[in-house]
Amino acid sequence: MAKRKKAMRKPTPEELEKINHRKDIRSVFRNSGFTKVLSVSDKEFTFKGRTGDIDDVFVYENIIVLAEYTCASTRKLSGHILLKKILFDLIINNKNEFIEFFEKTFETFKKTRDKNYAPSQCELIILYCSKNKLENQHKGHLPHVKFFDYPILQYFLSISKIIKKSSRFELFNFLGLNYNNIGENVLKPSKGASVEYEGHILPEEHSSFDKDYNVVSFYMDAESLIGRAYVLRKEGWKKADGLYQRMIVNTKITKMRKYLDEQNRVFVNNIIVTLPNEKTKLLDVEANTFNKTHPVTIQIEEGFNLIGLVDGQHRVYAYHEGDDIYEEKISRLRKRQNLLVTGIIYPEGLEDHKRLEFEAKLFLEINANQTGAKSDLKQAIQLLLEPFSTIAVAKSVISMLNNNGPLEAYLAEYFFDKGKVPTTSIVSYGLTPIVKRSGEDSLFKLWKNPNKGDLIIEKDHQLLLEYREFCTEEINKLLIAYKKNIPNNLWTTNKKISKFLTVTSINGLINCLRLLIKNDKTGESDYYQDKLKGISEFRFEDYKSSQYRALGERLYDKFFTIK
Repeated sequence: MAKRKKAMRKPTPEELEKINHRKDIRSVFRNSGFTKVLSVSDKEFTFKGRTGDIDDVFVYENIIVLAEYTCASTRKLSGHILLKKILFDLIINNKNEFIEFFEKTFETFKKTRDKNYAPSQCELIILYCSKNKLENQHKGHLPHVKFFDYPILQYFLSISKIIKKSSRFELFNFLGLNYNNIGENVLKPSKGASVEYEGHILPEEHSSFDKDYNVVSFYMDAESLIGRAYVLRKEGWKKADGLYQRMIVNTKITKMRKYLDEQNRVFVNNIIVTLPNEKTKLLDVEANTFNKTHPVTIQIEEGFNLIGLVDGQHRVYAYHEGDDIYEEKISRLRKRQNLLVTGIIYPEGLEDHKRLEFEAKLFLEINANQTGAKSDLKQAIQLLLEPFSTIAVAKSVISMLNNNGPLEAYLAEYFFDKGKVPTTSIVSYGLTPIVKRSGEDSLFKLWKNPNKGDLIIEKDHQLLLEYREFCTEEINKLLIAYKKNIPNNLWTTNKKISKFLTVTSINGLINCLRLLIKNDKTGESDYYQDKLKGISEFRFEDYKSSQYRALGERLYDKFFTIK
């Protein structure tokens, strides 16, 4: 009788979380064209007297990525990363020596690493991949480490699943790599190379754009465009207000690749892009010396993240380096087929927020009447175009609260954030009333900036930033005091355990702060902490979502009114 196979033990939820986390990171690098070095994961070694291990090593030409994974809780992360700091510093400060040491220690690394590049020509990156949020104050202790936070991982996982190896250019940008220091470019003696394209320039008065904006049309092969392009996606890794473009849709890309494979024809519609003045030169033409469309040579520097795709990202990325049944033909079309590009060259010295506003307006004009332009997309753009509006300030403050303070890592920002506090109602019913620029219960009343009246003019973006920071700081003063009065085990979003970290409790506290402002009873965190003694016994669960104001009044009466 055959022996029965021993049943494999099912992994615990904690083990499964670690397995899936590691699997996702490996998928990103595999999709992007990196090679995982075999037989080095979790193997201990001693370098310069310090013993440790690397969870994974990925290689692409002269790029070496050392990945450290952790699913430790936010509270435990600071201890985890400080234990790694000494080894990380030794590796970064002795890069060439470490690469040579690692080759001697691990034969598989020696075989995988490209021998065309000496250790001094390699880019060595330490990537700290945390499932849970590491507070910014701890990241500051490791300035040379790149942090692959979970939202960033999910973004690159989504992108790399669709456009495969072509996602490497954005990954390079995230890793802080310079075009001249990647692959064969590091072997070339010349720097700052550029490529010239023959095209046409539209007379300034015929473009309908403001003065000093140049509009050019030219043809560019898909491969070159993909290598230089960027898209300001709302769910992307770049932390900035007003990122609005939608994510790439896989089904749309697949249909377009099928079309390219079967029809062997380029897409007719032009691609709308923006071109940076500092990286783009117009040759053989002088501004304002012609009154009709004129031939011109457009010189664009080699590099990543140069050309902003405003409209046509699916048509461009349909040519991506994939692994599907269409890749054999598309690999040839990518080099051969030229896409018609209409490029807007920014005026010299145009500020970043002005560039973003310009792209958003242009995008909205192009897509406003299309069925694919969803209302939330239009809303995001309107918020960008009206950054001084109360709702825009409130949205900025909620992001700042999630990046620093007691609510850091507890608020839901992304589609995959599960079990976190939703922010829509906090923005609408908590923050919007308290950040408005009028009223006796607004933080604007409390703000002592002598130039605050200039916010009404809605032009000074630095002043706007200062107001956002002030609002965040004042709200955090109350939240810090609140947290200090709550037992650590109850500071959780798990509603089965605690009701102290919910939309209702947060909105109640913000409404309480409005009453404190109105009655001139605001102060520092120590003052609030003393006043809020006993709040851990308060029954927040007795209040519903429609009772934020009533809850705020009750908190004010109970803790801040002298009986």
